[in-house]
Amino acid sequence: MAEVTQAPQPAASASAPASPWTSAETRAQFLAITRLRWQIFRNNLRRKNGVGDMIATVILVPIFLGLTVGPSIGAGLFAYFSIAAHRVEGIAIVLWSIFALSQLANIQLGQAATTFDPTQLIRFPLNFRGYALIRTFFGLISPANIVVTMAAFSVALGVSLADSSLALTAFAAMSAFALANIFFTRMIFSWVDRWLATRRAREVFTGLIFVFSLGIQWLNFTFNPGLNHSLNHGHHGASQAVARVTAAQRLYAQAQPILGLLPPGLAVRSLVDANAGKTLASLLAIVGVLLFAAFFFSVFAVRLRKEFRGENLSQVANAVAKAPAARLPSAPAASVAMAPAAPSRFAPPPTVAGVLGKELLTMRRNTGVFYAVVAPLVFVVLIVSRLATHTPVWIVFPAAVAYTMLGIAPLSYNALGLEATGIQFYFLAPIRWRDVFLAKNLINLLLAAVEFIATFITVTIAAHAPSWNMTVAALLWAVFVLSISMAIGNHRSITSPKKLDPSKPARKQTAPLSNLIGVGVLLVLSGVGATAIVATRFFELNWLLVPIMLVLAIVGALIYNRSLHRLDDTVARNRDTLIEVLCKAG
Repeated sequence: MAEVTQAPQPAASASAPASPWTSAETRAQFLAITRLRWQIFRNNLRRKNGVGDMIATVILVPIFLGLTVGPSIGAGLFAYFSIAAHRVEGIAIVLWSIFALSQLANIQLGQAATTFDPTQLIRFPLNFRGYALIRTFFGLISPANIVVTMAAFSVALGVSLADSSLALTAFAAMSAFALANIFFTRMIFSWVDRWLATRRAREVFTGLIFVFSLGIQWLNFTFNPGLNHSLNHGHHGASQAVARVTAAQRLYAQAQPILGLLPPGLAVRSLVDANAGKTLASLLAIVGVLLFAAFFFSVFAVRLRKEFRGENLSQVANAVAKAPAARLPSAPAASVAMAPAAPSRFAPPPTVAGVLGKELLTMRRNTGVFYAVVAPLVFVVLIVSRLATHTPVWIVFPAAVAYTMLGIAPLSYNALGLEATGIQFYFLAPIRWRDVFLAKNLINLLLAAVEFIATFITVTIAAHAPSWNMTVAALLWAVFVLSISMAIGNHRSITSPKKLDPSKPARKQTAPLSNLIGVGVLLVLSGVGATAIVATRFFELNWLLVPIMLVLAIVGALIYNRSLHRLDDTVARNRDTLIEVLCKAG
């Protein structure tokens, strides 16, 4: 950045005021930042696992785009048929769904990752306008913003195909709506970083995320006819579904006067007025959406201004206890020397016990782990309550167990992420790394046991208890999955670590390649378990299911034990990478 500063003034004019900053110098700064990002990207490719992470990203991007194309096409079709049926007001449902989907995607997919922290730019000669533009641009490439933009323009395209006279209004209204949604997201998550500066605020925020995301899922399972099995139970079930939809429509009608003043409602109002020939009213509605976008950006700019002035949200100072440590009562010197207690025959190694206690304390304070563990379980409660009454338990129970593994298995793929600079103490202490990872993996096993018991109770209450044969087989399969996942995850935690910041829950928790490997392993092992279940039932050899799963569990345990003995050598080879990644600032 040094080469983009102003040229030095001559000695004779040293006391004269500096010349104003020019647009050419601003362009030079943006070009310098672009070159910086490109050079960092190239350097990352030369780093260990850099190419693998890029390949994983290339693979995941089409999958993500495929997941966004479906809702976008659905939004466009809904808008097309709404216009064709002369029900323009019905598009409000789509726009509110897009808005909710955008916020849910921000929570689930996270914010855009950057190769460097843009807040570090404040140390260079950059004015606030340029800093605000850079921060805004970094947020435009987040997954949620891509989703809302594609869906909004799909709605505009559907309206245009149904009625070409509304094309200009549709694209103008949807552009304003997408812009307002993007700035709303940027505003919310910029202030979230400020609110999450304390652990108490993170706990409250995680609770809100938990209620919001699971509330969306409850609404989907309650009012979605495709997932509501009550439609398949005759006239009474159909009447219940119609009653729910009618109640929801009545509630929406009561809230319509307020909702109509918000960006989705104003965007629909512009289409309604344009369809009625009220050009001026339609234009004013679009201006209203743009005013909301300007307001959201203004609130976002307030946070940027504080960052630009050097606000520091670090919790290092708050980590020091304010109260002095209590002094222990003095004791005679003779009483200090005590014979060491005989070690318990079943006591774990001191390293395992110490790390296990630290992990339990960390898990209690890490609300992200709580959400990752509880969210799949609550989702299981919702889906089991809908499917258990008309789906065989031998399908529902193992499927529910497999789904709960989604929250447990990925935890081992970045087991050292929360250590940060504390990783140096492990290298200073005379310990074995296998004991450290064993303690971390025991936490995963404990969480998996809680999930398994809760799933068993849920299925038993919703339908009836699964057979002992299926229960034991599902338990052995879970041991098999966790053993393989922990063996691979421990290795990836060392070779491809990623520093985690508990105050930024919207950031990715694992490296892209580790994330892809974790999902792939879970899918493959789920396929192995499903194949064994289907095959034994097809050939009527149900008694053979438990021996098969027992063999898989033993194989998984042997693989895990072998990998555990190799961890010390793996850490020794990747020590520099661990310290560099986990101890870096920002």
